[in-house]
Amino acid sequence: MKKPVLLGLIALGFSLALAQTTKVELYHDKANWNPNYDKIGDMGAKAGVGFKGVPYQDTSSYQAAIRTSLGSNKAPGLFTWWSGYRMKDLVEAGLVEDVSEIWEKYINAGEYSRDLAKGFTFGGKVYAVPNLIAYWVVFYNKKAYSDAGIKTPATWAELESNNAKLKAKGVTAFGQTTDGRWPAFIWFQEFLMRQDVALYEKLMEGKAKYTDSGVRKVFTTWKSWIDKGYMTDPSVGFGTTGTNALAGQFAQGKVANILVGDWYAGTLQGAGMKPGTDYGVFIMPNRSAKAKPAVIFESGPILIAKNAPNKAEALKAADYWMSIDAQKVWTDLQSFTPANKKVKPDNSITAGIVKEVADKDYQLVNRIWEATPTEIIEAAVDEFGKFMVDPSSANQVVNNVEKLAANYWSKRK
Repeated sequence: MKKPVLLGLIALGFSLALAQTTKVELYHDKANWNPNYDKIGDMGAKAGVGFKGVPYQDTSSYQAAIRTSLGSNKAPGLFTWWSGYRMKDLVEAGLVEDVSEIWEKYINAGEYSRDLAKGFTFGGKVYAVPNLIAYWVVFYNKKAYSDAGIKTPATWAELESNNAKLKAKGVTAFGQTTDGRWPAFIWFQEFLMRQDVALYEKLMEGKAKYTDSGVRKVFTTWKSWIDKGYMTDPSVGFGTTGTNALAGQFAQGKVANILVGDWYAGTLQGAGMKPGTDYGVFIMPNRSAKAKPAVIFESGPILIAKNAPNKAEALKAADYWMSIDAQKVWTDLQSFTPANKKVKPDNSITAGIVKEVADKDYQLVNRIWEATPTEIIEAAVDEFGKFMVDPSSANQVVNNVEKLAANYWSKRK
């Protein structure tokens, strides 16, 4: 046999072997992330557990395609989705695989928090591995803080004192916005969680009412901040509908703080700000100094279709995805907060938050968008938006949200 032919056959054999290790496909609707998905998939392929990204440009067509395929033998091995109640129907329909054993392996190794699995857990079983997590933190403008002679707050009293000092300097303390609708929940969830985590979680599960006194207190606090001029006009652009005036005002020092997921760092860097130099981050303090430290987190899942023809390989790929090696590369490529506790991020700002959460054993509290039923929060954000525009509408807003929440839960009890 001629040498070129032999080499060609060897190369073909290698290619076929590689193809066998990368036959699992990861479907997702984040096309700009696909090169990085493939990098992790290629890493896994070397260990025999690889995968290849299959991107969709449009979220609506993606959701339709996935839902159509899940009941067939063409179901994807791996696919991204949304956590909490947004994946509940897939679990209840028996369309996704239980990955509890994978979680137990990594929890027992001290690499993952059991709290992190809450957004993927139904009936005591876990049905996804984390695609990403993000802590909800306060980004603060360092120059604005220096000019006002303030430091990051350790208590609620210090926080409100800072707000007043910033206002005296002509700087709006915090941004708030209804741009894109969904951001209207940001301050409702934060005020309630800082006030009473247990009440927050009961409300998410239909075990408390929006008309309860503790929930009404949220709107009293929120209104007082608005009335004192501590918050921006809610019409300010946030970037969800094509404008991003809030980031611009923050960069100029007109707004001192933005409360949002730590993924917003990329937006600020796009506005010309340098982490650690122009801005820093801190976690909002609780209203009670006796309360356990807590932080809102959001999580995006990767699921495995129960009907996938290569389910065994997909489970191995999901296991590899949660490993230190894979998560180190993934979170550095994406500038995400590491889901794996033993991964140290290369971004100093992110590293500081991760260390604080770990050292002080923060309670992780699931974001309202995923923690409560979709039918409730989709309507509630519009009601919260009405309040932000007209703070005198608090009573009407809580009554309206409670009516729709009571209607939802009454059909499920």
